[in-house]
Amino acid sequence: MFHVLSQDEQDEMMAAFLLAQERDEFSHQVNLNRYERMLSSLAPGQWRDRIQRLRDETAQRLTEVRNILEATEPQLPPEDRLKLAVDRLRLRGPT
Repeated sequence: MFHVLSQDEQDEMMAAFLLAQERDEFSHQVNLNRYERMLSSLAPGQWRDRIQRLRDETAQRLTEVRNILEATEPQLPPEDRLKLAVDRLRLRGPT
């Protein structure tokens, strides 16, 4: 039990964490798509090798982020509270 941290603050923290993880997932997916598209046309060499390494690292990180999101799901507040927390965060502006 927390003495000072309100339920709304806890919900907002969870919403902010979820948003950060979803942004991370989105960014890694965009990068992965780009690297795979590049690999389909790059000639063998150092540049292609570098893009392959970046692709492999990004795929691994994407798996990690998705695992974090999956593990976080049971910790989220109920849908109605989560929506309210997200609304409050958006009212405050970009983070």
